[in-house]
Amino acid sequence: MNLLNIPLPDDLAPNAGLDGPARVCVAADLRPDGTLGAQWLVVTNRTVYLLSREERVTIIVWSRRISDISEPKTLTFIGGGALEATVDGEKQVLERYTGARHGQFNTVAGLLEKWSKGEEAEVPEEESHRCPTCGLPLRKGSRVCPACIPKSRTLKRLLGYLVPVRGMALSLMGVSLLATALGMIPPLLQRPLYDMVLAPKPGTVETPERYRLLLLLTLGLLAVALVGSMLGVLQSWISSWLGNRVTHNIRCQLFQHLQYLSLSFYDKRQMGSVISRVNQDSGGLQHFLTWGAQEMVTNLLLFLGVGAMMFVINWKLALLVVLVVPFISAIGGQVWRRLRHVMHRIYHRWGRVNAMLSESLTGLRVIKAFAQEDREIERFSTRSDELFMPTVNIERTWAIAFAGIGLLFGISRLLVGYVGGMEILGEHMTIGELAAFTMYAAMFDGPLRHLSMLLNWSSRSFAAAERIFEILDTEPEPHDQRQATIPPIEGRLEFRHVTFGYERARTALKDLSFTLEPGEMIGLVGHSGAGKSTIINLVCRFYEPQQGEVLIDGLRIADLPLEGWREQIGLVPQDTFLFSGTIAENIAYARPGATREEIIRAAKVANAHDFILRKPDGYDTLIGEGGQGLSAGEKQRLAIARAVLHNPRILILDEATSQVDVETEKQIQEAIDRLVAGRTTIAIAHRLSTLKNAHRLIVLKSGEVVEIGTHDELLQKEDGEFRRLVTMYQEVSKVREVGR
Repeated sequence: MNLLNIPLPDDLAPNAGLDGPARVCVAADLRPDGTLGAQWLVVTNRTVYLLSREERVTIIVWSRRISDISEPKTLTFIGGGALEATVDGEKQVLERYTGARHGQFNTVAGLLEKWSKGEEAEVPEEESHRCPTCGLPLRKGSRVCPACIPKSRTLKRLLGYLVPVRGMALSLMGVSLLATALGMIPPLLQRPLYDMVLAPKPGTVETPERYRLLLLLTLGLLAVALVGSMLGVLQSWISSWLGNRVTHNIRCQLFQHLQYLSLSFYDKRQMGSVISRVNQDSGGLQHFLTWGAQEMVTNLLLFLGVGAMMFVINWKLALLVVLVVPFISAIGGQVWRRLRHVMHRIYHRWGRVNAMLSESLTGLRVIKAFAQEDREIERFSTRSDELFMPTVNIERTWAIAFAGIGLLFGISRLLVGYVGGMEILGEHMTIGELAAFTMYAAMFDGPLRHLSMLLNWSSRSFAAAERIFEILDTEPEPHDQRQATIPPIEGRLEFRHVTFGYERARTALKDLSFTLEPGEMIGLVGHSGAGKSTIINLVCRFYEPQQGEVLIDGLRIADLPLEGWREQIGLVPQDTFLFSGTIAENIAYARPGATREEIIRAAKVANAHDFILRKPDGYDTLIGEGGQGLSAGEKQRLAIARAVLHNPRILILDEATSQVDVETEKQIQEAIDRLVAGRTTIAIAHRLSTLKNAHRLIVLKSGEVVEIGTHDELLQKEDGEFRRLVTMYQEVSKVREVGR
């Protein structure tokens, strides 16, 4: 259901007719006085209506022509918001709502603004982000509700990973069948051992024959034990290989999926928590797949086989043993339901611990600089302590469950001994039959005892699997054509009426429009938060516009293959990230197959060749993660060399000289001048002097373009935004000079 065009209320008053079909119908949940109540905003082709439910009937309480409304916008309050517009020259609040509906009304405000100006605008699809079954909110990009996933579906997905290794899986099944069948033999041999060797009826078996049977039965039991041990080793090896291989495949699939997820997925997640999914959750899954799956198969076969043999020997005693199965199943099911959600919370808290650990180790330099080691230790101890009691409670619950199951087994064993003794005294059963039955009963206890352990393993593993599948079910970037190429581009880049916000309630860019000609260099200027980096994110397709479109040579970049488009872009970021490896490997990151000569040529263009040669191993010098051992200027020049080697058609410079001294800035600027030649370039710089070579400057303020022109043209505007920024920059520079 489109949340921007829900059905009109069924109890709408019959005499309250609209002047046409509804183009928009959105529900608000606050009355004008701020109390909870049902409200609706309905827009037809000509009129805006406000509906309210009064005395069990919905009536129209306000209406205006769309042409009478101007400047619609949303206001954000604590816990909610409001849709405001200018009506008859006065500001007026049209609807109030809770925070959950802010995104919908933000879209409505944009539609009303266009319609009030006589412009055409299509109503976008706004689907519900809540589970239709339980109503809980869904993760952005995911349509799967973790709370409603049936266990059978999770198990089915896990079994699906056995398809690529079905040969080994079938081998494990075959070995398990043989091992189970072999395990049935020793109890069978107990009957002749007691009835024909140890306690035969008088006169039935001669003494020499008893010795011969004793030897044969002993050798038979020895052979069964030897073959059983070999099958056990083979079974463990196959199960271990199978579990580790399946876990490896899941872990690799998870990492691959994480690579293809959009940046919006990571915006509200801590990296340590994501890493926990790859390591912690897949590790918990591995334990179950390696041992739990083997135990499950073996004990299921043993349960069926032993149960059948007990009924063959004595059905009365078999009923006494089987009588406890429903009670054990009830205990196990109750514990499963109780601990399932607890395990989800524990894995979530493990993610928080890993996130805090990753954050602390990454910021270790800052922690030491401010002598905050004790504070971080306390934070970690607090997070770790959050795991203490839930884990203890789980073990305590299982201990109680195991004790209850053990008590049921004990009662069952006493009943078997009593009734079996009565059967022997009544000559309805032999001692050998009771001995065989007793062994089978002990073997039958094993699968039931393991069932409770398997439930413990399963509750942990299924929680881990659901957290992994939650990520795998998140929609990735469109990469079905990642290997496709795009035709050669000239470099004419256009933003056409682009609106975007990282959150639907807050707009970062508002109806943005501008054009870059091929080979042109523009500079983006504005205060922090004006939208400069957001423009770069949209060009790189890290995010998609919510309204409008970005075009290259007249083609929508959203229609181009993602990898093919990004191959045309070279990015020199403000915070240069270098990978662990050699300097040459980092320069060639965008082109792993580049020759050493091409790498050196790129380094020379970037003014990096000389400082690289001063390193102990030159281009083969190893650098740490993030470029440890290199200065900010050296890392920036390596980033430029990487962009040169990539040879892009669109170049993006994001504060490329923000963290370096004047001498280094000069070297980097020389490298940039060589790099931008003939390329369409977008540059961001806080040092406004570095943008003098730009063909044009685009001045942004609060997500909107306020000025466009050359450096000199904008400086001549006395009340211009760019001139104001330059004046502020010059005043700050004077203060810095005085401070020196």
